[in-house]
Amino acid sequence: MDYERSNMTKLLCGTLSLSVLLLAACFSTAIFLPSDNDANIAPVGSRSAPAEQRDPGSPSKEKMEAQFLADEFITEADVGCEMDFEIERERIDPGLLLYRQPQSRMAVEWFYSQITGDREVALAILDAASQFNVPPSLAFALAHRESLFKPDVKHTNVNGSIDRGLFQLNSNSFPKLREEDFYNPRTSAHYGLSHLHFCMKSAGNEIAALAMYNAGATKVQNNGTPQTTLNYISYIESYKSEIEEKFAVEVLAFYSTGAETNEKYLAKF
Repeated sequence: MDYERSNMTKLLCGTLSLSVLLLAACFSTAIFLPSDNDANIAPVGSRSAPAEQRDPGSPSKEKMEAQFLADEFITEADVGCEMDFEIERERIDPGLLLYRQPQSRMAVEWFYSQITGDREVALAILDAASQFNVPPSLAFALAHRESLFKPDVKHTNVNGSIDRGLFQLNSNSFPKLREEDFYNPRTSAHYGLSHLHFCMKSAGNEIAALAMYNAGATKVQNNGTPQTTLNYISYIESYKSEIEEKFAVEVLAFYSTGAETNEKYLAKF
């Protein structure tokens, strides 16, 4: 009996000792560990340290954002004059992204060289499309409707102005260009797609932008778009769809993440 009482006493003492040690450990932790509200702790998952702690030699927020945009294949030149980064990144065309990728650029060049029958013309349009964030399929459909990809085309209008070159730039609209400039594929593509980019920004959608490109902003804004312009838009949209279908089979299929998504762009190389 005395033996059992002794064992119970030892067990009780051991339990009490362990409890005291645990309480002491908890008390020490509360005192010596920093609070969660300590201003020196950066939030979990934050992309940079608080400004007052950042190394003076570390990149600024603007530089970090610029690097992030570069990683996403978006640059100031790609977007054009207006820096709508979030919008442009969400809407970026898979053909543009493939053209900007070193691993797939040659495939895009090859495809559009077959479409135009002229590599110089294809590269001029692709470079300008990339600069102004115009989908290549739209850029090439517009050039086909305007000139059948022929840089030397010339058309005299009833008002005496002259449309020249790959994108049929009007002499009244571009008075500072020399005559030979109109027939240069790169110059024509640059100014033509720059103007289309402006029309898309102004109109807010592709159809209205094409109407403005063909008939002028005044007629479109006054609901005076002529039937010839509607036919013009229909032709371009139809030709654009043909290009996109062909591109999906001959190029995009080799880089796409799946047939259900052109929005997710590319598989990882």
